Amino acid sequence: MPSPAHAAPSAPAADLLLYAGHILTLDPSRPRAEAVAIAGGTILAVGTEQELRPFVSHRTQTLPCAGQTVLPGFIDPHLHLFAWASRYCGADLSTAQSIPAIQHLLKARLANLGHIGSREWLRGYGYDEFFLTEKRHPNRRDLDVVTTDHPIILRHRTGHAAVLNSAALQRVGIDGNFTPPDGGNMERSANGEPTGVAYELESFLRTVVPPLSLQEFLSGVQKASKELLRQGVCAFHDASAGNTLDDLKRFSQLHADGTLLPHTTVMVGIDAFSQVLDAKCEPFSQHGQVRLGSIKIMLHESGGDLYPHPDDLAKMVWQVHQHGFQVAIHAVEEAPICAALEAIRQAQRRLPRSDQRHRIEHCTLCPPPFLDTLAETGCVVVMQPGFLHFYGDKYAAEIDPELHDWLYRIKSFQDRGIPVVGSSDCPIAPQAPLAAMQAAMMRQSQTGISFNPAERFSLSEAISLFTSAGAWIGFEENQAGRIIPGMRADLVVLDSDLTTLSPESISSATVQTTIIDGQVVWSV
Repeated sequence: MPSPAHAAPSAPAADLLLYAGHILTLDPSRPRAEAVAIAGGTILAVGTEQELRPFVSHRTQTLPCAGQTVLPGFIDPHLHLFAWASRYCGADLSTAQSIPAIQHLLKARLANLGHIGSREWLRGYGYDEFFLTEKRHPNRRDLDVVTTDHPIILRHRTGHAAVLNSAALQRVGIDGNFTPPDGGNMERSANGEPTGVAYELESFLRTVVPPLSLQEFLSGVQKASKELLRQGVCAFHDASAGNTLDDLKRFSQLHADGTLLPHTTVMVGIDAFSQVLDAKCEPFSQHGQVRLGSIKIMLHESGGDLYPHPDDLAKMVWQVHQHGFQVAIHAVEEAPICAALEAIRQAQRRLPRSDQRHRIEHCTLCPPPFLDTLAETGCVVVMQPGFLHFYGDKYAAEIDPELHDWLYRIKSFQDRGIPVVGSSDCPIAPQAPLAAMQAAMMRQSQTGISFNPAERFSLSEAISLFTSAGAWIGFEENQAGRIIPGMRADLVVLDSDLTTLSPESISSATVQTTIIDGQVVWSV
């Protein structure tokens, strides 16, 4: 674009102009453009360079994007920020391929704790027994090799299991007489002694394991926020089931002091829903720069039983539904998905709501009959296509091959008119929107195992999973997720033209610039 000219008297001046790029707007009326003008944090105009020339003045910042792709800023409607931040404050075990490797990483972390006494907890995150040569969880004895002075807690990649050493078990009061809460389980040896391996006990552990120091916590949040910006994520929903109104305030403070930059929507757990009602909060109400989001319910199967029980689940869903809130139910496999859909169907029959957008989180294994119920209830599936890439080899080994066609369906949902939205579930999987888009298009594991190619998405469909669909699930389809005049100026600039890349090369593109509310917040 030639040197900026003065804006025409009738045209407002742009603060920022992106030009000469491949702008994919996700606006059906104008899917592509050459330039976009931004003013006051919103999109002012979209079009050709010639059309946008009147919006350029001497004060307009210009950003050339030749050969690059400009997209709406990525939206991740399901991640766990505080758990992610915590992982920056412990030993990263995600690359460990054996129990001795875990021990080595923990010893290195222990050396960094310094001489501050044995009350300091040693924390490790992200191991997965599938990727260990031993094909089992480490246990208390394995961790005691590292230290018997410091309490150690490891958290599994999924967050559904943890391992404690002997000092940690003693510190939290777990012994042979320990009775886990409903839905939880403590693995025991033949003599009844706890092995240190715990399943579905995270809610209990949060009450007995001391939290990170404020300094560690803020450092972790800053690092997570920076990584979101580096990946082009301009907005996210925190999907942690333990969130309360206090956590909502904490997110607001993190935004107010500049520690956290992306737009944030915070789910609140069902146990704290009474707080929401007592405070007379409205659905998706604003709290400073942060919004209240869905009401989260964790539903899982343990020992052949569902927790919460389907009758209790139905009561929870009805309570949320009748007060006009959106419910988000964690349901991975067939029995939980069936119970979640039935609870929502009952609530809809009692009180029909035309645009409730209730969410099924994950919906990993979805058999054909469930498609009818999903369509009938108007439910939305918020899923993680990236899991097929990052953990497809594990699925191939552990899930009956006859069920592989049901894994992370996408096209089947779309064909039946069932809304589907993409997310990361970070830190359960890496924060990598482009890799997740590639997975939606390729449906292959890292070693090339293919999962039902009929479910593949096109490039434009994959992009929409992490942009316009992410805005829609949060009732922001008129504010974000597309590059249209009047919408929030959240944009991401990639280093190459996505439309010329092969599907298997999409993840090779990198983010050059991230823009939130019209401000460049990250660039290479």
